Amino acid sequence: MIDRPSALNEIVRLTQELVRIRSVNPPGDELPAAVFLAERLRSFGLEADSVDIGNNRGNVVATIRGSDESAPAFMFNGHLDVVPAGEESAWERDPFCGEVVDGKVFGRGTSDMKGGVAAMSVAVALLLASGRRFKGDIMLTAVSGEESDSIGARHYVDHNSVEKVDAVVIPESTGLDLVVSEKGTIWLEFTTHGRTAHSTQPHIGINALEHMIRLLTLGKEAWESVPYAKDPYLSPPTINIATISAGVKTNSIPDRCVATVDLRPVPSQRREEILAKIQGVLDRLKGEVPNFRAEMKVINERMPVATPVDAKLIRAASALGPTVIGRELGYFGVNFFTDAAVFATKKQIPTLIMGPGEYDLQNNIYLGHQPNEFVKVVNLEKAARFYYELVNAYHQ
Repeated sequence: MIDRPSALNEIVRLTQELVRIRSVNPPGDELPAAVFLAERLRSFGLEADSVDIGNNRGNVVATIRGSDESAPAFMFNGHLDVVPAGEESAWERDPFCGEVVDGKVFGRGTSDMKGGVAAMSVAVALLLASGRRFKGDIMLTAVSGEESDSIGARHYVDHNSVEKVDAVVIPESTGLDLVVSEKGTIWLEFTTHGRTAHSTQPHIGINALEHMIRLLTLGKEAWESVPYAKDPYLSPPTINIATISAGVKTNSIPDRCVATVDLRPVPSQRREEILAKIQGVLDRLKGEVPNFRAEMKVINERMPVATPVDAKLIRAASALGPTVIGRELGYFGVNFFTDAAVFATKKQIPTLIMGPGEYDLQNNIYLGHQPNEFVKVVNLEKAARFYYELVNAYHQ
């Protein structure tokens, strides 16, 4: 049934309709998209609900019930929010038009990732229509806030068990290649405290900015000393000293300084060791530097995620490359995080990131989050066929 023209038409139409619902994050406003998608899934015959999580944010949960309540479940997980369109003058057409031109659907979110959401939705509907009875549940979740704080995924894991889930597929933009690992992130906020004085009297004041410079210098060294195993699909861990704010006037000694840092750990690194190393720098400076006072706070965090390529899910996906996608599929890692990191806080679930959106992983050229975003119609069709065949192959 996946080859029927009506299925392809439905994928394109659903992509267009989702793009035209402006679920821009910030602020999100995904609830109308969630209500719409849940209604469409119910029209396909699926058991589906939209979940209001407050402030016009919403999730979708849909299920094909398996024959055995205790059997493992297979989950598709996508997100409904999109990044802002930016300057509309940079777009050749309305960013929320959903127009099809030259075999491409254009608009904000077509690639990241409403095209993927449409493909997984139609694939799950076709699994239901096929009449095959699976032992475990086949689940579809579409959530809010992935582009910022993952509020939707966090709400889901806080209100639902993932213990039965033993495979997750996330249709992020991968150009139809297979992503098996992703870096995590730890955002740290440092605050140093001093005492203000006139700039001609540094002996009276305590310069919080100078203390911060020393803290960031030693903190970077501590981060770089955290051991890690080379990941076959990821670049080494990175650090970005991102923001710093201090002082009120050039001729005054700053009495407070705040800085933020973005760490990107790989799967072999442990959160506890990272934070202990950096906390050790604060403790050391308190003993070495007179009047040194500082705090460290974690303000955002995602776990790194990796799935072995010999896992059942990845082996099944790889085998479909030549027949469904038309080529052998490469294995890759990505430096950004997905909602797989949120699921991993509850359970390490084999996860595949694979979607129709534009991303040249071989050359690390990402085409999402840019003006004139698009997804190819042929890739939408291939993705839906892939998801359909993957569930069938996984449950052989």
